[in-house]
Amino acid sequence: MKPRTYFGLALLFPYVLWILCALIVFGLSSLETPEFLNTVFMPVFFYAFGILLWFVPYTILAIGLWFWSRGRSAAILYKAGVVAPFLLVALMLVELLLVSLPADSFAELTRELVGQSVMLGGFSLIFGYLCVGVALGVLKLLRARNLIAEETPIPG
Repeated sequence: MKPRTYFGLALLFPYVLWILCALIVFGLSSLETPEFLNTVFMPVFFYAFGILLWFVPYTILAIGLWFWSRGRSAAILYKAGVVAPFLLVALMLVELLLVSLPADSFAELTRELVGQSVMLGGFSLIFGYLCVGVALGVLKLLRARNLIAEETPIPG
């Protein structure tokens, strides 16, 4: 597999993670679990229900990155993967602004928007870099097993 192919497939990882988290939440919802276990699985619950917030912005980001990545080198794709969570935060803030527009007044909008932006941006960065970290870890593992071909430099 080529690095560019892997980059395109890695863009699907947040969706796969969501499916796994949704299955875990579904499985745990039918069980009576101790309180400490609920605390341990809280990030899984956040991610599973977070799809209501991140699905549209992340889908726009993934499609944009997929189109943009055509013909790019592996080094540039690596840098794009590192910056992608910040792009997701920007898209999520646009979504938050659009959803918050029907506020009664501008003062109310700004007061609520700051707190929501910090919380939403923080969660987006945490989960974004979790996904990027896992994708980079899998890339290193695949490279170590020679399942991803090293990119040959284009003669210039």
